[in-house]
Amino acid sequence: MIVLTSPHAQGLFHNILAVIAREQSPQDAVKWRTKILAAIQVLEDFPQSGCTVPMVCFETIPDHVGNLRQTICRPYRIVYEIVEDEVHVLSIRHARMLVTETDTSWN
Repeated sequence: MIVLTSPHAQGLFHNILAVIAREQSPQDAVKWRTKILAAIQVLEDFPQSGCTVPMVCFETIPDHVGNLRQTICRPYRIVYEIVEDEVHVLSIRHARMLVTETDTSWN
């Protein structure tokens, strides 16, 4: 499968790494970048490995909730959707945060 990352997810990922670099260290940001990218890369070969996103994790339940999956790279939740032969990474957020409407579509 081909894994594609939405502009929204890319922005969130960039922000996560910037905060880690600022509040912890640039070296920690590099470690987290590697760890999160490895979790996403697993989806190429095992797209079904993530579970569905629990209903309680949504700010608003989207119409296509049954198509959304997540993989956890503690403490981050990577929300994705399988679309034909592609995996679309839609969001990367701290797992304690609710999944918003913008986290559930390609934008």
